[in-house]
Amino acid sequence: MRGWLADFARLFWGLLYWNIRKGWFQARRGRVAVPCQSPSDSGRALETQCEACMSWDRPQRFRRVCPLLVETPDGLRCSVDAPDVRPFWGRMLGYYGGVALLIYAIGVLGIFIFLRTVGYPVSIVHVGLPPLWHRVGQARGWFFLDRSQRAFAAGRTGEGLLYLANAYEFDPQNYSAGLALAKNYQAGQPGRSDEIFQQLLEDHPDRRNATAQDWFRALLARGDFDAIVRLASGQLVHGGPAANAWIRALLFATRQDGDDTPLRDLLADRRPAAAAWHPLIETELLFRTGQAAEGRRRIEQPWPRGSPPFALYYRVEKLIELGEVPAALDLMERHPGALDDEARVTLRLDAFATAGAAQSLRREIETLIAPSLGLPQNLPRIKILCAHLVRHPDRGWFAELNARVQRQPPPLDNDSAGIWFSLLCTAGVVGDADLLHEYTRRLKDASKTPFDALVLVEAFFLGRTVERRVTSFLPILPLPLEMTYALIERYPSPSYP
Repeated sequence: MRGWLADFARLFWGLLYWNIRKGWFQARRGRVAVPCQSPSDSGRALETQCEACMSWDRPQRFRRVCPLLVETPDGLRCSVDAPDVRPFWGRMLGYYGGVALLIYAIGVLGIFIFLRTVGYPVSIVHVGLPPLWHRVGQARGWFFLDRSQRAFAAGRTGEGLLYLANAYEFDPQNYSAGLALAKNYQAGQPGRSDEIFQQLLEDHPDRRNATAQDWFRALLARGDFDAIVRLASGQLVHGGPAANAWIRALLFATRQDGDDTPLRDLLADRRPAAAAWHPLIETELLFRTGQAAEGRRRIEQPWPRGSPPFALYYRVEKLIELGEVPAALDLMERHPGALDDEARVTLRLDAFATAGAAQSLRREIETLIAPSLGLPQNLPRIKILCAHLVRHPDRGWFAELNARVQRQPPPLDNDSAGIWFSLLCTAGVVGDADLLHEYTRRLKDASKTPFDALVLVEAFFLGRTVERRVTSFLPILPLPLEMTYALIERYPSPSYP
């Protein structure tokens, strides 16, 4: 065994050494001695011994280095004349490559077994082929993402967040992990949340609109109006199907900030996506600069054909704010297909409440809180009415809404959580302390974690906290967007620090 090991070591050294020596001999033919033949022999084929194999435990093994060595009746001899001694680079590369491939295969197999033992859903092909190595990182990312989902489902929030961070670290292209991490960071680490959202926008341009919408919801809940202005302005000039939502976000944020500069910048932008909003922006600036009469005249005049749907919503809303309810309703009825049902109902409720038209408001609300209200397909109705009651608090109507909900309560799950939290906040806004406490208790009991923050939410609406910024707790509540808008309007606060 010792001799075999010694010859094995000589083989890998000899493959390189003797091929270099013989290559130099060929390059310097006639000017250097043959490196491997015995100098005392004739140098002719089959007569000359191989001096290079003499130190081997079994000289025959040297044939793996040089196949010119052959067996003869007189023993091992070189099969070519001295001038024809040559290197065998292919043989050397074959041996080196074979051993390297064997070592690589053993390493791949070991790593694959280790990864599968840990639980990573990888294929040996992904581990073995360098072009597919990125799949290993993806598999590790999905592994930690699955672990995070299990931890969150079990109520282990800290553990789930750690797994989620690992998932995104191992696979930065995992959009689901990145988005979930950004959402979870929005309350405790807003700066890190914004960094991830920005990275998602850059890495996944095909999902830019959806990512921006999620980022906007996080920024709005935190009351970061400066960031909303930057995001909404950027999205508006890109155009796209969500332009109506972005102009609304921009108007809302600049009103909260009291800064008209972003609107003037957009007014100066001549790109088609921005130019579509110039009439609306010009009208808004008239109102903001105290030219209400001119602004109203602009609203009542016909607007360019093909104006975006939000332009009509804006005009109707402005007329309602001015107290011109009949004109607002008439304008909306002249464009029956321009607004979706939710927008139309929201505006009608606002109009009747502003005008004090109790009978009309009753008919509208009675239509909303039909006996089948608790069914999942009617959950949007609760959101509309809750947002309305936040803007126009009425304890009696909320009691009626609550009674209808309790007759056929929707299940408390991910799909309906926003509605239940909307009811909680509406109870606080209208001042129904008993229902506020009841919804707080119910939501805490349904949570897998203590959810102590709900006690602070209850205290906020009861006026028992020093903190009076509604944005201090909105990031932790899964509220519909319309409810977030309504609550910030009800409890305005300074811009995000």
